[in-house]
Amino acid sequence: MRTHHCLIIILIAPLSAFFAVADPWSGSATLIFKVDLDVDSPKVIMIAKFAVDEQNKRSNTNLNLMRVVSCTEDFHLIGGLFFLELLADNGIQINKYTAMVLERPNFRFTLRPLEYELTSFELAPYPLQ
Repeated sequence: MRTHHCLIIILIAPLSAFFAVADPWSGSATLIFKVDLDVDSPKVIMIAKFAVDEQNKRSNTNLNLMRVVSCTEDFHLIGGLFFLELLADNGIQINKYTAMVLERPNFRFTLRPLEYELTSFELAPYPLQ
């Protein structure tokens, strides 16, 4: 019996190095891994359009997505968290924005298996020159 416990510990211990466990009191989920995504993929463009549309609804603006500069997805146990840098036109000028979109499974068994939530959308700071 004791050897089984030792064997389980030996097999599971290397996995703990793979998982970056967040603070359980902060409400954040366990990060499993991070991936840089192709900015021209249909999924990334769809998520960027969702972020701009949600921002337009929330702040009563009229931003138009020009292009996605970068996209990184953090895979968590609760779903994916997308970090986007995008260029959007506000009718006067093109600005760079950062957005965070949470993707999680839809457990209400509707036609959409995934649901999205815009968690952050901000004007990106200009780099110092």
